[in-house]
Amino acid sequence: MSDGQGHFGHAHIAPTSMYYKVFGALIIGTILTVNHGHAAFIGVFGMLGVGLMAYVLREVTSDSVWPRIEKFLGIGFWGLNIGLAMMIVFSLFPGGLLQVWDVLQNGYWHARSPEYLSGQLPRLIEWLRMPGDLVFIFVGVLPIVLALLVSYREMWRGQIIEPELKLAR
Repeated sequence: MSDGQGHFGHAHIAPTSMYYKVFGALIIGTILTVNHGHAAFIGVFGMLGVGLMAYVLREVTSDSVWPRIEKFLGIGFWGLNIGLAMMIVFSLFPGGLLQVWDVLQNGYWHARSPEYLSGQLPRLIEWLRMPGDLVFIFVGVLPIVLALLVSYREMWRGQIIEPELKLAR
């Protein structure tokens, strides 16, 4: 999902749109900005954090405990990615496009007004985000938290080994 930082970000700062102030200025502050923020932050930096955590857990966990932790981390990885993709595809990107269309038709002020945001279609698209959020939380975040809890439990039981210096001799 790291394309959220690139593709969605470039939609905001495309040289021609910013030079002519035609399209770039119209989408800043819409749901497309939220779309870019979620895809960039979670898709890049969140996955970097999960990867760093997995690396550290592998370095301090004994071989007997690691398969359980690895299974949780694998499920969590796919849950985070699939949940984020669902959030973007079902809600944030279509909602952003719909809001930009309203900007072009009625003006920026209208697309951010309660009249537009409480409309039937924008509210439906907003509610369509919930399946992605649920997958993200229960299939993504929860297994990663369980991996940490298993690791901490084993640490208190003495199953986690001290990191060894692996020097070439």
